[in-house]
This record gives sequence, C-alpha cells and structure tokens, in this order.
Amino acid sequence: MARLSLTLLGGFQARLESGSPLALPTKKAQALLAYLAIPVGQAHPRDKLAALLWGGIREESARASLRQALFAIRKALGETKPLALLLEGETLALNRSVVDVDVATFEGLVAEGTPEALAKAAGLYQGDLLAGFAVDEPPFEEWLVTERERLRELASGGLAKLLAHQRKAGAGEAAVQTALKLLSLDPLQEPVHRTLMRLHAEQGRRGTALRQYQHCVGVLQRELGVEPEPETKALYQEILRQRPTPGETAPTRAPARTGEPTPYRVVPALEAPLIGRAAEMERLASLLKETLNGHGRLAAVIGEAGIGKTRVVAELATGVEQGGGRVLLGRSYESEQALPFGPWVDAFRGGDVIEELGGIAPVWRSELARLMAGPQPPVGAADYRQIFGAVAQAIRHLARLRPTLLVLEDVHWADEMSLRLLPFLGRRIEPCAVLVVVTAREEELADARALRHAIDELAREQLLMQLSLGPLSQADTITLVRALARASSSEAAVARLGEQAWATSEGNPFVAVAPRARRSPRAQRWPFPSASVRSSRDGSSGSRSGPGPWSRWRR
Repeated sequence: MARLSLTLLGGFQARLESGSPLALPTKKAQALLAYLAIPVGQAHPRDKLAALLWGGIREESARASLRQALFAIRKALGETKPLALLLEGETLALNRSVVDVDVATFEGLVAEGTPEALAKAAGLYQGDLLAGFAVDEPPFEEWLVTERERLRELASGGLAKLLAHQRKAGAGEAAVQTALKLLSLDPLQEPVHRTLMRLHAEQGRRGTALRQYQHCVGVLQRELGVEPEPETKALYQEILRQRPTPGETAPTRAPARTGEPTPYRVVPALEAPLIGRAAEMERLASLLKETLNGHGRLAAVIGEAGIGKTRVVAELATGVEQGGGRVLLGRSYESEQALPFGPWVDAFRGGDVIEELGGIAPVWRSELARLMAGPQPPVGAADYRQIFGAVAQAIRHLARLRPTLLVLEDVHWADEMSLRLLPFLGRRIEPCAVLVVVTAREEELADARALRHAIDELAREQLLMQLSLGPLSQADTITLVRALARASSSEAAVARLGEQAWATSEGNPFVAVAPRARRSPRAQRWPFPSASVRSSRDGSSGSRSGPGPWSRWRR
C-alpha cells in the first residue's frame, strides 16, 4: 500500500498508510503538496516553488516560507522509510513509488481506454481538480485553472467513449448515469442531450425525455442565445408522438367553447362536500379578503399528486364566480414544456378576455398580440421584458374591471419564462384586486429548479403565501367515503369500506375515491369551474350548498 494517498479530484484529501488524514497546518502547504503531485515524481527547483506560492514577497522571505512549509509536510509524513518527499539539493519531488495520486490513476485509466478502465476513471473523477480550493497567488491559480481544464477535457473524452460503449452494450441505466455526468461537465453538449432523451424514451420514461429537451432548450438559450439543432427538435417531436406509458399520461387539454371557462379533463368522482380542508380554505379566504381590499396577492398550493390541490382551487374559483368575479385558468402540460408562456396564453385564451383588453396602451396590446399569435414569441432579453410588462398590464387592467382570480395549474411542468414572470407580476399587482394561485406537485419540486427559485424569491420578499396540503386524517377519509356511499349501504359496510380506503390511500383523496368513482354511472367529464358539481383528478369532489365565505365578492 502507498505510504501517502492524495485525492485531488473534487477537493483535497491526504491520507497516510495507516488511514489517518495528513495534518497540514496551512493551505499553502496543501497547495505545495498538490503541485508536486502533478505529475508525481517530477522534480521542481526551490526558487520556482517559492515564486509559485510566495511571489508577492522578497525572494529571501519566500524561500524562508517554503522551508517552513516543507518542514510542516515532513513532520506530518514522519521519518519512516522510504521517504515520500525527496529533497535533493535545490530540487523537490514526491517519491512515485510510495505516493498514490488519484489524478495519475485517472489519467492512466483513460489512456487504457477499455470499457472497464473508463468506468473506473468515471468513478475516480469526483469533480474539478482541487474543487473549492483557493490560494491567493496568481501563478498558482493560473496553473490550477489550466490543469482543471485539461483534466475536465480528459474526463469529457473518457465519459464520451464510455457512453458509446454502454450504448452499444445495451446498458441503458448505466448509460443514463454516464450521460448525466457528462452534461454536468459540459451542459452545452447537445448530442449528449439527444442521447439522454433517447435513453429515457427507450426505457419508457417519455416524460423525463421531454423534460430533458426542455432543459436542453433552457441551457442553450441562457448560455448561447441559440435554439436547439434541427436534429434535436426532430427527436423531440418523435418522442412527443410516442404513446405515453400509463404512469406518465399527461393531462389532456379539452376543447373549450367560446365564452366558457377552460375545462379540465379529469378523473371523475361523485358528489361530495369538500372534506378535511377547513384550515386551508380559511387561509385562502383570508388572502381573498386582502385581495378584495385592493392588495394583490399570490399563493402556491403544493402537495403530492392526488392530494386535492385542484379540488381546493376549484372551491375557491366557484366562490369567486358566484361573487361576480372573474376566473382565468391556465395549465402547464408535460408535453408542452418547450413552448414559452404556455400557461399564460392558455389563461388568456380560455378566459375569452382579449376584447376587454382594448383599454390598455397600444404598445402593450401589440406585445400581447404577438404572444397570442403563436407558440414561439421572440427570445431576446428585451422582448421578454416587453412581454412581461404586457402581461402585467393586462392583468392589472382586467382586475380594475372586475376582481380577478388567476389560476395556473401544474406549474412544475411550466417553461422557465412562465416561472420568471411570476415574481415580475408579484411585484406589480399589490394595488389591484387580483389573486394569483399556482399549484404544483411536491414530488416534482426537486427537479423544478426554476420553480423553486421563483417561490423562494417571492417568499423572501413576502409576496407569496405557500399552502402545503397534507394527507387527510383517517376520520376525514372515512367521512369522505361515507359521503360517497349509496344511501342504502349499511353503516357497518360503510365503516369497512372507509377502513379499506384509509389503508389503501393513507389519506390521499384521489386514491380513496377513485375505485368508487370508476364504478359510478354518473362518472363524466365536468367543466371547471362550475357553480354546481365539479370533479377532479386531484382530490375529492363536491357541490356547494349556499354562497360560502366568498359571497362578499360582488361588483
């Protein structure tokens, strides 16, 4: 076993043969050891090393500092033979026979080039050379930047060869991990994005493949200001045409008749009151009251799939409509993430409000016309700001005409520009009677970086109320089942069914009511929102009795 092991890829770590870490008192002592290790065994003159790490002081002082660093290294290494640090006259070197450096091993494995060697090399490359390591000495920093780039390129080339081997061998899952690591080194490698899209699609992860395309679009636009290559777009269209697997079927847009709210395509359920959400509805009622007083507000309803997000928002929307307010509904779709401003265009078109926007300035009407004309608005930074301004002016104008609820559903699938628009709008609706509510799946937040950034930004500025929906309690689940049971059912039968629903659903309303809903002869597609009966794939369903707490929303 080597007397000294140095791990320099991804940080700095030095360990002795015993396994104990090498205790070095200063960063410059660590930097000196790292420099001597690349390549291991190469001798360096003392004056060169002194200038490398102590170039800002007199030569005599620099040589004295070098001697102190060498003393600290030799003391930490001990005097056991053979020596790891070789001092011969005016030169210094590490003894390659007793020092193991991960960089040297990595370079050797990449040079070997076999699939097995490349896989080991990929495992060794844990990050940039001396990642997070900084020494305020320009000569050393220049060397470090050069070496980092050299090793990064070597890693990229090795990973590309490994990916090709894995694709040829049909090792799909391993190839996915390699492609992801390759993109972490260079996110602008469009061919690797395509390979990853194909891998996901081949393994039945159509939605993930489409999200990869959206990620590719965002990276290219942000870093280079360009669109994907025609081959990438063609692959996206090919995957889009594939039949989704049952577990990944995205919500389907149902056609809306002119003048009617945008309908939902939902899994039907039976009539029942909203159960177990009194506290959440009270918080939304409070927010709505602030909106009525001329203080525009935003809210995010977060929860797992089927927990009842849509059902809660539907209850809110019904109250708004019954009170004379306006409801605009937009939805993001997993298969349309590459279309900028998709949910916003959806909301304007479905709300049939274009004619009401004649009162805003011509410059804003022109921007809105461009936005509504097609799926690909201009992509320049100035153009986006103009579109942002036009949307904000339109929402403010509509709110002056009539109190407005704007709902954007499933924003975890929204494009990046739609999400950037949220904080922009949030800072400009405060004096308006408008409430913006977005819904998102909690399990998708980890991958939705732009959404998390928008939510965090709004929360920091105290412009957003976040409402987290948890599972129903056992008692509420049983109450929900009881509300859906046939009138002729015995109490004992209902109790048994309730216990079964609780055991199966663990408080998820959709799971609890879905089996019952599938057996119902009344199951059908209901438009959203409706003042009588609604249903939702995202929770329990029901009808309202009386105007509820939103009866104050009147013109």
